[in-house]
Order: sequence, then C-alpha cells, then structure tokens
Amino acid sequence: MVNDTIDKVRRSESKENLALKKTRFMWLKNPENLSEKEKVIMSSIKDLDTKTAKAYQFRLALQRLWTIKDISVAREYLDKWYYWGTHSNIPEIISLSRAIKKHSQGILEAMKKGINNGIVEGLNNKIKTAFKRTYGIKTEKNRNIMIYLMAGKLTLPTRC
Repeated sequence: MVNDTIDKVRRSESKENLALKKTRFMWLKNPENLSEKEKVIMSSIKDLDTKTAKAYQFRLALQRLWTIKDISVAREYLDKWYYWGTHSNIPEIISLSRAIKKHSQGILEAMKKGINNGIVEGLNNKIKTAFKRTYGIKTEKNRNIMIYLMAGKLTLPTRC
C-alpha cells in the first residue's frame, strides 16, 4: 500500500516537476539497494521540496516500525506515525494513514506473533501449479484430489 501511495504521489507530481520523470523504481527501493547512479539522482531529488520525497520519508519511517521489538513501543510509534501522516497535507498519505490505523491492531498482532504471509503465498503457488496440471480433468472432485496430493506433503509409496 505504501509503495502504491508513493507512486500515486510521484505520478501526480511528475506532471509539474520534470525531475521526477523516470524515477519510479528508485522510490520503491530501499536506500541500501540503490545503484551508485541512482544514489546520485536520489540525493539531488530528495533535497527538493517535493511531495514525493516527503511520501518516501513516510515509507522509510513506517519501515522502521518493523525493527521495534517491544509491542507497546511499536504501538506508540505507530500512533505517532499516524498523527504525522494525517497532518501531512498530502491526500494520498492521509488516506494511507487512515487505512493503516484501521488495521493497526492486526499489524501489531502480526508483529507480536512473528507472522507473515510467506507460507500462504507458497501454498497458493502450489495450488496454481495443481490447477495447471489438472488441465483437461473434467470433474472438480479430481481437481481437488490433485491439489491435496500436491499441497498436502503426503509421502506415498513408490511401489504397490
């Protein structure tokens, strides 16, 4: 959501500011992942008083939330980030801040329990692969059996 918000801000601002043209992917990268050429460009653009640069700072600030181990400190940090976002005078950031505030309890619970969606994404890919393998199978029952066989981690005997 944050990356989409930065891109929306950049797109609307690049119509007026030509320096933001062809910089889309630079704003979506972490500072340590920028190439030397991109670092030079970003350092000159970040110093400009642009909404895109401000939105990028919001992204980096929200990213720092994930380094906080204490949940009460993380809750306090998220509340301050929300306040900062709602007072930014950037409509896209304000709506992003409200969306994150709406889901803040779930975000904090995920941080507390160390949950991410990597397992679900992997399972989803296995199911998509099973769908591809079942091309031509006419019944839903047989397709579901194929999904269970592929995603269920069953160890079947190789000989009967």
